[in-house]
Amino acid sequence: MQKQITILFFLSVLLASDRFNDELPISLTEEEKTRIHEIYTMGRDTDPPPTSIRNVAEYERMQGALIRYPFGISTSIIAEMSEDITIYCLVSSSQQNSASNSMENGDVNMDNVEFVLGNTDSYWTRDYGPWWVVDGQQNMSIVDFTYNRPRPNDNQAPLKMSNHLGVPYFATDLVHAGGNYMTDGLGISASSDLVFEENDISNDSVLQVMQDYYGIDSYHVITDPNNSYIDHIDCWAKYLSPTRVLIREVPASHPQYDEIEETADYFANTVNEWGEPWEVHRIWTPNDQPYTNSLILNEKVLVPVTGSNWDDEALAVYQEAMPGYEVLGFTGSWESTDALHCRIKGIPDLDMLQIFHNPVNDTTGPGEHGYEMEIIVDDLSEAGLIEDSIRIFWKTPETGTWLAAPMYDLDIPEEPDTRIGWISAMADTGTIQYYFQAADSSGRVEKHPLAGYHEFMALPTNVCLQWAVGDLDNSGSIEIIDVLLLADQVISGIPAGICPGSVADINQDEAIDAMDIVLLANQILYP
Repeated sequence: MQKQITILFFLSVLLASDRFNDELPISLTEEEKTRIHEIYTMGRDTDPPPTSIRNVAEYERMQGALIRYPFGISTSIIAEMSEDITIYCLVSSSQQNSASNSMENGDVNMDNVEFVLGNTDSYWTRDYGPWWVVDGQQNMSIVDFTYNRPRPNDNQAPLKMSNHLGVPYFATDLVHAGGNYMTDGLGISASSDLVFEENDISNDSVLQVMQDYYGIDSYHVITDPNNSYIDHIDCWAKYLSPTRVLIREVPASHPQYDEIEETADYFANTVNEWGEPWEVHRIWTPNDQPYTNSLILNEKVLVPVTGSNWDDEALAVYQEAMPGYEVLGFTGSWESTDALHCRIKGIPDLDMLQIFHNPVNDTTGPGEHGYEMEIIVDDLSEAGLIEDSIRIFWKTPETGTWLAAPMYDLDIPEEPDTRIGWISAMADTGTIQYYFQAADSSGRVEKHPLAGYHEFMALPTNVCLQWAVGDLDNSGSIEIIDVLLLADQVISGIPAGICPGSVADINQDEAIDAMDIVLLANQILYP
């Protein structure tokens, strides 16, 4: 009898271990396909959050990361994250000790681990985890969607996190998945058209839900270029900041080459929140490597690597696009459509010190006080900003020494959170790197960007006054090339030359249009 009890005990331990845990796949099982109707009968709609609503982006400040036990990631990844943030681990009560032992043995900082009790069906916390908004009452709130799998335990994860953290909870019956969604944090988001296909409401109604519940004004819903079974956008694209987007790249021989290039062109021809073209970065994935399926986590970028010859190049792409961030590669049981990003979900700082800024464009000239900089600073903690702490830091690559200047409150009632400051004008054209820093009375000190710096090519004082009107290439004479450059600027809307406003506006009417082309051409035809 004692022998039987011992065998049963060890069998139960084995069944609870990772090795013997029978995980569901990321795709629908054949059995689940027979129950797909269940996801449309949830009936979880609540009223939308109070307006105005801002959907939080992945690259904003996170206080934690949501994972699930049994894990879909290595304990080395968990240990890396636990150095800086809280690990929120979904786990059943019967497996909590096993989860704790696994993390302790993996050198995870257990002081930064919180267990969220409750059963789960799978480890894709990105797909079923909570989406976050700052609502009109300045609360960090969860807005839950209906998970596009008939997995009721997973579908309850956002509500479990709401209860665990004590934050407001809102829900919509919109069927969706987190891996098929990315947002810029400023009202622009993107998904594959799977979101249209899986909802039995009109496309316009889907867009209305996104606006009402998430504050999304511009929702890019496009055909999935990968032509895969899962159609998730994180398999081929990623917003890196409010101005930069990463798109995968493949050789011309790849079956989806045309579709992927068409998608890259689409993003290059859309504009960001400030009406400027997106800065598109490409990452080489010749064998469908899952490099876009990465996680931005505060000052770090965690990238799935596969042992490919292209791993180092992929890490270098992130480093170039996000200078100053720590870019780390991690191996795992990755697939082209299922990697690191799919299995981890960031949890924002609930009392975030928010800083918003439109990075200065290249070839910016100084004004009366220097190069003008503007930011919006808002403390969700409502502890109060420390005005003397709100500063801009800048340097040139040649000097390497950071200089600082204050940011001033505009004292405009309509823009109470706006600050303005100046970087001193340069004597010669050159590169300026800069970042902002602010603190509030909650003890938070925040930077923008969170790591590294913004960068622009600065023009020296009065350089544009020395540039002849119409001489767009600064060759010293007005020629047909100047007409072509001006025509391209009018057609594309993208400035030509480094002094586009003063040089391209031939009739000085503060509008650069076809009339300027005609006048410039006449100068050549009738000198």
